[in-house]
Amino acid sequence: MEFPIFPLVLAYAEIHYRFKKLSPAYYRKQPEIIADIPHRLIKSSSNKLPVLLIIKDSHLFPVHLQDIKINLFSSTNKTCTCSFILDQHLAKPYHALIREISLADFNIGDELQVKVIIRYRCNETEFTVENDNYHRLTQTVLKVKLIDPELFGAQGWFAGEPHYHSNFTEDQVEFGADLNSTVELARVMGLSWLFVTDHSYDLDDLPGSWTEIDQGLAKWTEMRAQCRKLDTADLRIIPGEELSIGNSKDKNVHLLVIANSAFIPGRGDSAEIWFQNRPTHNISELPSLLEDTALLAAAHPFEKIPWSQKLTLRRGNWRSEDLLSAGIRFLQLINSNNPRQIKRSLNRWKKYLLRGHRFLIIAGNDAHGNFNIMRQIKIPFLRLFTSRKQIFGKFMTLFQYPENDPLPGLIQGRVIVSNGPFLDFTLSGDDQTVHIGQVSDMRRGKLNFKLCLSEEQDRISRFRLHIGDLESKREQIRKNPPNGCELTLPARGYIRMSLLTKRGGMAFTNPIWISAEINDQKRNDLSRESS
Repeated sequence: MEFPIFPLVLAYAEIHYRFKKLSPAYYRKQPEIIADIPHRLIKSSSNKLPVLLIIKDSHLFPVHLQDIKINLFSSTNKTCTCSFILDQHLAKPYHALIREISLADFNIGDELQVKVIIRYRCNETEFTVENDNYHRLTQTVLKVKLIDPELFGAQGWFAGEPHYHSNFTEDQVEFGADLNSTVELARVMGLSWLFVTDHSYDLDDLPGSWTEIDQGLAKWTEMRAQCRKLDTADLRIIPGEELSIGNSKDKNVHLLVIANSAFIPGRGDSAEIWFQNRPTHNISELPSLLEDTALLAAAHPFEKIPWSQKLTLRRGNWRSEDLLSAGIRFLQLINSNNPRQIKRSLNRWKKYLLRGHRFLIIAGNDAHGNFNIMRQIKIPFLRLFTSRKQIFGKFMTLFQYPENDPLPGLIQGRVIVSNGPFLDFTLSGDDQTVHIGQVSDMRRGKLNFKLCLSEEQDRISRFRLHIGDLESKREQIRKNPPNGCELTLPARGYIRMSLLTKRGGMAFTNPIWISAEINDQKRNDLSRESS
């Protein structure tokens, strides 16, 4: 049975879904045609801009692609135009192609506006569109920033995207981009790794169906095979799933499960069968479902659930007992480029830290093949809109490790999250240096930090050191701490750092944990040795 239109609020713009005989106002008897580009490009790694063209559902509405023209306009008033003849007839569920345009005439620091003019024939009529062919959608300009890698990070740190949906996520309301195209765009954006986290309720579908279960798990098997094929030393592609699972109140929450070779079904909020929305599995069952190699992260645990999704999809929030009972160490605290939501989530994390819970944060974007803008449904069946809040690689998770190996790299804990600026710090004293993610027994220590901004013309607007004391349950904030300053540390607590810039840059570190219990343990060990 098909589901009603309630859950479509803020869903991605799959325009061909119809409820019974009711068609959306934005429905067209044409395939979706979408042009996309990376929002950031490391110019030293590529002197060409890849322009991605996605054509979806041409098996329903055959199309003949004639040509595309790409126009570039820089912030320094330079222009460039390049045309490509395509001459392709398509009648397939999904097709993607990439064309590259030279950036030789543009410099680091330039922000380019990009227009992609697409000419095609459908239903014996010729059409010319700009950037996409969505009906009733106000155009948003595609933009790309050319940046210097020296302002992007530091040696030995690897930036990645832990929450991404490919075209193996495909259902009534949303779809992503193919992994081959994703890899091409990820490279020029400066990413070193990504987790492919397609929905559990899509990965078990029969190919070509939104509601039929495939006992053979062809999509799951193919997704993992493509990840293995594309995985390289300089760009790690790790398969996983965004698992819909029941919390302690029997509501559907989402869990990122990475590097578990066995598929875990989760169809509770799939809306595949109306009124059948109870979770397939519960968090209490995780020990029997997981392999030792699996990495777990609570997906967007502190975001508000729309009432419509609570009502129709039985979705709920992560609760304290869920996070603690499941043995989860990572919280995907940031899920979009929304400053207000980020602030709320950071405050929730702080409360856990002050209660002594050592959760590590990561940041992702929940992008469904959106590399520059996302196209969404604003009012179900009536209106679409565009946004830049959930764009692939916009917010990044960075880890420091001897090699580009995301699983041990994240687990060892030296992890920061950022949308461009870089921020790292250490605590030194008593002949030791302690890094982010480690535990120290020092009561006094010297703070040393390294920071750099992703844009030369950017400026710091807020730079803070946060000292959490578990005894008082309070977090002390020191504004603009000088490098090399001496700190008095709590007996039990943590220190972390945060950075905001005038151009919207953000960076947040994970903590160094402070524990006098280490000293107590040392004294006990010495006492036993002397006796």
